[in-house]
Parts: sequence; structure tokens; C-alpha cells
Amino acid sequence: MISSAVAPASATIINGIATGKGSAFAVDLKIKATVEFIDDSRGEIKGIVKDNPHVDTTLIELCLKNVLEYLDLDYSGKVITETEIPIRSGLSSSSATSNAVVMAAFDALGEKIDEEVVLELGIKSSFEAGVTVTGAYDDATASYYGGITVTDNLERRIIKRDRFKEDVGVVILIPRLNKNVDVGRMKLIGDYVEVAFKECLLGNYYRALFLNGLLYASALNFPTNIAIEAVEKGALTAGMVIILNSSIFLKIFFRSMVSAIVIFKIKNRK
Repeated sequence: MISSAVAPASATIINGIATGKGSAFAVDLKIKATVEFIDDSRGEIKGIVKDNPHVDTTLIELCLKNVLEYLDLDYSGKVITETEIPIRSGLSSSSATSNAVVMAAFDALGEKIDEEVVLELGIKSSFEAGVTVTGAYDDATASYYGGITVTDNLERRIIKRDRFKEDVGVVILIPRLNKNVDVGRMKLIGDYVEVAFKECLLGNYYRALFLNGLLYASALNFPTNIAIEAVEKGALTAGMVIILNSSIFLKIFFRSMVSAIVIFKIKNRK
């Protein structure tokens, strides 16, 4: 019993930590999961991250465990993942990983893939692995369905689905700065993130992304000048990622703050 599945990464429009509501969009960088089960009644689970054998495999192993528990099976299983998603890129690799592993697991077992069950088991696994604060329903749904999703992460509900109308590219700057997840400070800006979220509901995604980036960067003491300079140089918007018209070439070098610049495309469809 063996199967593979692929899921794309997603990028943030509205970070859901401050208010419990968020928005994300799928990008054309993928993770592939290959799952194999053996009906041996031993229930042994092994995970391998092919690209980096030293990466913690807790999440992918929990995904297999939770699928087997959901189906009341005591099989042994192995999962191998391969990814195009850069390390420390902020592209919600955990949501994409969970989606790919759970989909591959259901397919390997010959079970019909139920969209809500895939998302729920992936989020459950992410919580248990300690890789999410809100469950990241926005990231999970954007990865699963493609395009843009606007969600209530606490209620696990999609408020709106959409797609970018323009042919645009995306730039991710990978910072040299240490990760800062100060949930308390992020929640302090909730009223202001609501303003950005309302822009998102109106379809003003570029404006929402820009405001969200400035707010969270300020709350976490990250530099905000990168977003301003990106817009100054011709970007359509900039926040946690930079979106630009693919017909222009935007060259940005922030050598003191980033270790890599990755350019990729938006994935508007599943």
C-alpha cells in the first residue's frame, strides 16, 4: 500500500494570530509526500525528510498516526517528504506538509479523500507537533484549494475564496534575523489588524498584505523599511512577501537583513 501526494506552500496576506482570522494564498512551490503502509498489526511509524535528514519528523509521523487512528487501523507506516519550500521562508511549510502527508495516506489506504477530514487531521497533527498557534486554517485551505482563502481560524470556516486577477510573481526575502513569536505583542495589535482584514474582505488584497506586514513587523521589532523600499522600486505590494508584476524585473538587495531572495509564481488553482 503506497501512494504519493503533492501540496503547494502558501504565503500570508493576513496573519491570524492577532484576531483569529486570517488570509493566505497558494504559491507554486510544492512538497511531495510518499506514504507506505504494512498491515502487520505493529503500529510502527517512521518519518524521513529526504532533503534534510536532521529535521524533526514529529509532524509527518503524527499525520500518519492520526490517519490510522481515524480509520481505526493498526498498520505500520513510513512517510518520506521532499520539498521545494526554502527553510525559514515563512511559506507555511507545515500546512503544506500536513496536507500532502494526509492525502497520500488516505490514497495509499484506498480511502476516499474527504476535504474537511484532510484539513482537520492536518491541523490536529500541527497542534500536537507544536508548529501552529491558531491552527493556520487559512494556510491549510490556501494550500489545499489553491488561490486566496479568507478564513475564521478559530471556527475553522472559510469566509471567502478568490484568486489574483493579474499575472504576478512573488518574492520572498529570507531574513538573517532570529524568529520572534511573541504572541502577547501580536495580540496587542488586534484592533488594527482588523482594519487590514476588512480590506481583505473587500478584495483589496495588496492593501491588506501591506498593512498586515507593517503592523506585525512593528509589533515584533522587525524592520519595516524593506516593504516601503520594495513598493518604492515598483512592487505592487510588500509585507511578509513582495508581489510584483511579472512583466517587470524587480531587483532588491538587502544584504544586511536577508540571506536569500526566492522568486516564484502564485498558484491560483488546486
